Amino acid sequence: MRSPTFKAVFFSNKKKQIEVVYTSGKKITIHFGSIGIRDSIRRVWVDSETRGKSIGIELANGEIDFMPYDQPLAIAKDPEYLLQEHIEQVIALIKNALKEQKISKRYLAQQLETSDNQIQRLLNPDILNKNLSQLYKIASILGLEFEMELKKAA
Repeated sequence: MRSPTFKAVFFSNKKKQIEVVYTSGKKITIHFGSIGIRDSIRRVWVDSETRGKSIGIELANGEIDFMPYDQPLAIAKDPEYLLQEHIEQVIALIKNALKEQKISKRYLAQQLETSDNQIQRLLNPDILNKNLSQLYKIASILGLEFEMELKKAA
């Protein structure tokens, strides 16, 4: 789910909730308190100036604020969004190590006995379907270690 856009947004002052609908069809409902809203909402809209990547919120007191596309996903701890974030972090660390150590992608391809194109796909954060064993091998070549932690959600 790379850079999704909002399709629609609704609110309920009675329930103190905002429901966002993404163009993918995904719906997320968040409580006013989770985004710091203490007042009633007068209106909400999908912001056309950001091409649907944010929503506008006008409070009853006239104050206007905007919420980016990823904030509801982060609040709801959406699994696809969290996976994308983790992949981006891992790939950024690998790319930094490649640059620091001056190791080419061609060298990685030779070491993994794969193609240059496969290395490009592995290091593309937009592609979520990754071969973890190859990422582990790349990390090993670079002198990096994966550390995994699975804990109970808060």
